[in-house]
Amino acid sequence: MYNIIPLIIILLSLAVILFIIAKKLPLLAAFDVNSIPEEKEAETKQKIMEERLIRKAKHIYSKIHPIFKTIGNFLARKIDDFKNKMAALEERNRKKAKKEVLVTKKEFEGLEKNLDEVIAEAEKLAKEENYDLAEKKYIEAIGLDPKNISAYRGLGNIYLDQKHYEEAKQTFEHVLKLNEQDALAYASLGEIAEASGNHEEAQAKLIKALASAPNNPKYLDLLLTSSILAKDKETASRTLATLKEVNPENQKILEFEKELNNL
Repeated sequence: MYNIIPLIIILLSLAVILFIIAKKLPLLAAFDVNSIPEEKEAETKQKIMEERLIRKAKHIYSKIHPIFKTIGNFLARKIDDFKNKMAALEERNRKKAKKEVLVTKKEFEGLEKNLDEVIAEAEKLAKEENYDLAEKKYIEAIGLDPKNISAYRGLGNIYLDQKHYEEAKQTFEHVLKLNEQDALAYASLGEIAEASGNHEEAQAKLIKALASAPNNPKYLDLLLTSSILAKDKETASRTLATLKEVNPENQKILEFEKELNNL
């Protein structure tokens, strides 16, 4: 009996507490956190920051928009200029082609004669080692006939003689564009590769040269030298045998044999 009384008191206390909470619950629900000064201040700061960022973005956009617009207009003008230039070039080529058809036989023969004279003069200057004037003459010949292989060969040779290997390489590569089977161009590119210490590339170029001119003693000599330096005994032996057949009087044969035996 006495044990029940404390329990009853506890239950009554809980009931009173629940009654008070239930009565105050609508007030708690209606309580606005934003009414607290600190919360209002934080919300105001956030809004100020957002507005400031928006203003800053608008300001930056107003500054860079004209720049992008200017760049876009510039590129558009450049594209139009390029199109106009290409159209003008095509028109000039069309007119030039039409004009070339109208060249008389006499005019053509005169042009050919002039070209031969210019190349002959260039060759003479090259033999005299007057390379600057020879170069100008060969370029003049190329101006008269842009596809004249003799002029390109002569120009490449004077570059090669002066050890201007990069200019020589570009010139002989252009010769191959005009004639894929040009033996002299391949041989000269082989010499350039050998001068640069690239023995394998030199071999490859010289083998192509010999494919068009199989009995050329100079090309055989060059290939033999490259093969020995590349320590390619098989290619060197085969090339030496061909050289003995083609040019048995070659004074370098004994020297080549010694070098080959040392591989």
